[in-house]
Amino acid sequence: MSGIMGFINLDGRPAASEYFGAMAEAMASWGPDRIGSVLSRNAALGHALLMITPESRFEKMPCYDEQTNIFFTAAARLDNRAELLDLLNLPPDENQTTPDGMIVFRAYKKWGGETCRHIFGDWSFAVWHSKEQRLFLARDHLGNTGLYYYFKPPLLVFASDTEGILAHPDVPREPDEIQLAKNLGVDIPNQDYSGTFWKDVLYLPSAHTLTVNGTDRVLHNYWRLEDAAPVRLSSDEDYLEGFRDHFRRAVGVRLNSIRPVGSQLSAGLDSSAVTALAAQELQKKHQPLVAYTSVPLHPAEELFPGRLTDEWPLARQAAELYGNIEHIRIPADDFTPLDAVQRSLDITHAPQHAAGNMTWIISLFEHAKRRNLGVMLTGQLGNGSVSWSGGQDYIFYLLLRKEWRKGLRALAARKKRLGYSWFRALKSNILRPLLLPLWSQWQNLSNPRDAIRIQYSFPQPDFIRRLGLNESAIKRPVSKRIDPLTERILTVVRNGTMVGPIWHSFGSFYNMDVRDPTADVRLMEFCMGVPDEQDTFEGGQRMLIRRAMAGALPDAIRWNTVRGKQSADVVRRLMNQRSDVERQITLFRSAGDVTRYIDVDAMQKAWDAVSLSSSSEMAYGFLRALNTAYFLFSISGNKRRSDSNKK
Repeated sequence: MSGIMGFINLDGRPAASEYFGAMAEAMASWGPDRIGSVLSRNAALGHALLMITPESRFEKMPCYDEQTNIFFTAAARLDNRAELLDLLNLPPDENQTTPDGMIVFRAYKKWGGETCRHIFGDWSFAVWHSKEQRLFLARDHLGNTGLYYYFKPPLLVFASDTEGILAHPDVPREPDEIQLAKNLGVDIPNQDYSGTFWKDVLYLPSAHTLTVNGTDRVLHNYWRLEDAAPVRLSSDEDYLEGFRDHFRRAVGVRLNSIRPVGSQLSAGLDSSAVTALAAQELQKKHQPLVAYTSVPLHPAEELFPGRLTDEWPLARQAAELYGNIEHIRIPADDFTPLDAVQRSLDITHAPQHAAGNMTWIISLFEHAKRRNLGVMLTGQLGNGSVSWSGGQDYIFYLLLRKEWRKGLRALAARKKRLGYSWFRALKSNILRPLLLPLWSQWQNLSNPRDAIRIQYSFPQPDFIRRLGLNESAIKRPVSKRIDPLTERILTVVRNGTMVGPIWHSFGSFYNMDVRDPTADVRLMEFCMGVPDEQDTFEGGQRMLIRRAMAGALPDAIRWNTVRGKQSADVVRRLMNQRSDVERQITLFRSAGDVTRYIDVDAMQKAWDAVSLSSSSEMAYGFLRALNTAYFLFSISGNKRRSDSNKK
């Protein structure tokens, strides 16, 4: 998807064209089709265009409206494009040539700050009210976008990528130590998702707007999933049909592309359902769908007993239902784990928590780019929307809320479905959530400190003390009970907050849109609004999507309850490059920017343990530390170049 950028000198100083030029150069890969700009007195706005939809060929941003004296730039792909064209009274002969960004601009002129409640899809936009000297930034509900800003009066800088902001000569390239500590496993409790790895560079959270006027800054949350209206229909079949209607629409509007469409296909319900519905829609137009499935390079069944380590056989069954699906294996034999860690930093400019998955993800996108795909479909947010389980402790909380009849009926249905005895049903649904927090606390107290640190990413003790903390902050998190509503909101919002900007960066790097139908606002609100009995129907979990996808997915996928494990063979991939890993550790040991934050000795011990035991758990933690070390190692080089440019 396209990107946006700009800066405002709130003290009235003229916007320097060379400063904007530096930002535009940093954002050049985001706009292979055009970089647009407008400089007006103390403001500079820009747009990096990536053409994906037929209408995007007519996009010309930024734009200016003489009547209102506002400057506007947007990166947008709209779900409700047709509805908005009607609401905004655009002439029918302009429908095909009016790009989505211009529709958002017209919507803003009509609704102002309330525009966000009317537009759905993947979008972000900036509006500079030059007369009032006010900037308005906005981000979509939960789309695959990123929007960052730096605000140190009298300067405000914004961009779709942190590199665009850091390219501004007056923005310091300094790491944010709180964010680094959190990434390294230090327990700093807060619910602030706006921090980035760069000091004072903040992320505009999903479903938020930011208004800046002088030194005043107002952040506003315009939408919350938990406020979704209840959905009450007359029968179970009506709920299933309503779900299918919303899901089909969510998939269909995300197929608009001038280039071929691809999908990520696992053995899970979410990606397989997205792939199936996309294949159905594309089949109507006699168009193909390229579906990619990650497969292990090495056997890994014994590393994860009871998990599905090779998802190809089940995914293949889904693909074979549709004659227009080209199903492709991704063994990721073209990237080592170290290659993937370094490439992920080139793409996202930040350490990734799921560093172990980067190998197959990057290999998949490399293949898709070679095929000139314009869209990659995912089912990233499905766990909290279309395939919601009902909640891990659903029955426990029904009884805790004294909903005795409903809770006992749900317990009896779960017992019957799983063939449990009453003792086992009570143990798993009542005793486990009751006693698990106590057991977790005991484990935390009884484990030696070194063992605990290996589970994380080896923060340097001196670094922790500099933050005013002690080593007790490095600990195994205590398992806590969580009510189903909170669990669902965290599943959706936290995942959406983390993955949206990541997919936006991947899309820009590989010149395609990454689109997630399971993040569709109206689909999510429908799923949130239905009675919880639809998700836990007859004692099951994820029952709404399992029942609704009858005929569209093989029963082997619909009723599968074995969880998949992607990158299950990552430890064996690491073992194949032992010497490379050890060279990197040696390099990091002599790098002050790394040892200032990471305990490289502990990192070495973890690597030794991985080498001896082939422990996958340790391998994932080690890769996270390695990812962060690479990031820190790159800072000094970037900082030297930045300082040189400023001079």
